[in-house]
Amino acid sequence: MVVFSFAASVALAGNDRRTLVAQGPVALMAAAVAQSADSRLAESPGTPLDRNPLPAYPPVPPGPAQTISGQCFVVTDGGQKITLSRVEVCIYPQRHFEGYAQAVDARSRARFAAMKSIACPENFAALSVSEMDRSLAAAEVLQHDLYVVWQILPAAAASTQTDADGRFSVTHRVAPPYVVFAVGSRTFGSETEYYRWEIPSSAIRNPSQVDLTNDRLR
Repeated sequence: MVVFSFAASVALAGNDRRTLVAQGPVALMAAAVAQSADSRLAESPGTPLDRNPLPAYPPVPPGPAQTISGQCFVVTDGGQKITLSRVEVCIYPQRHFEGYAQAVDARSRARFAAMKSIACPENFAALSVSEMDRSLAAAEVLQHDLYVVWQILPAAAASTQTDADGRFSVTHRVAPPYVVFAVGSRTFGSETEYYRWEIPSSAIRNPSQVDLTNDRLR
């Protein structure tokens, strides 16, 4: 069942953040599709997602200028390369990013704990059709929330957006260690996939080819 695979994905993300946010796409049922995202969020059960901005750390002394370039894309199971445009690629000092990630993790855990009994029921197969509809709609809302929560980080020391071909290049002065961070999404039909990348500077071998791809998803 898709709900069970979704539950496992979220649980793993809550433990160490080393997974794609809501990796398994969940299709909304017909009644839920008709609702706007705002209304689904407003009507969703449980503790609301904490969307308050995180406080920013003080700036750190700049390092030497350096440029990071690459492309953002995913490859489907069928081998099709899908480039992602308008994805914001950010550079954070690693210590700052780790602090922000802890705060995001706490908010994600609170939101998941409030909705898991509805979005990820252990007895999904035994539910009535209307209860299954409600569970699937709640799972889609939770996926969206766990994607949104990563977009409340303070402004990065340097950032840029991917172009129409998914390519990016940013010159920054953040001294190592730092983190290249980005979140993105792709909608096809009634399904949406959410993506997150966290690449530490220690893992960058070629600054001119820091591609954000499937094998680097978190």
